[in-house]
Amino acid sequence: MPVPNCDSGKGLTAVPISGVKPEIFRHVLYYAYGGKVQGGDLEYHAKEIIEASNKFGVVNLKLEAEACFVESTAISIDNMKDLLLYSDAMNCAHMKEAVMDFIVENKEGVLERHP
Repeated sequence: MPVPNCDSGKGLTAVPISGVKPEIFRHVLYYAYGGKVQGGDLEYHAKEIIEASNKFGVVNLKLEAEACFVESTAISIDNMKDLLLYSDAMNCAHMKEAVMDFIVENKEGVLERHP
């Protein structure tokens, strides 16, 4: 099914991209062509940008989004397990290191909640 405004009679064909919101893909594409994702957008959509960057191999954008996510996310005993699993699944070394540092610094509280 053609996408509106894509078939202008000039031989253009729409390419469906699944699993990524259009606004997130726009950020990835803009970055890949030399643009810069604004800080507010990067912070607000950090996880989605990490996932899309990982999917399309835009490593530097993934690292920027990961750093922004780590800076803007408060790691707690309640979310540390989810963040650790997410960082492992997305190959986010900086995030994984931040969670592991949190666990080491708060080992007593962690062991109380997760024996």
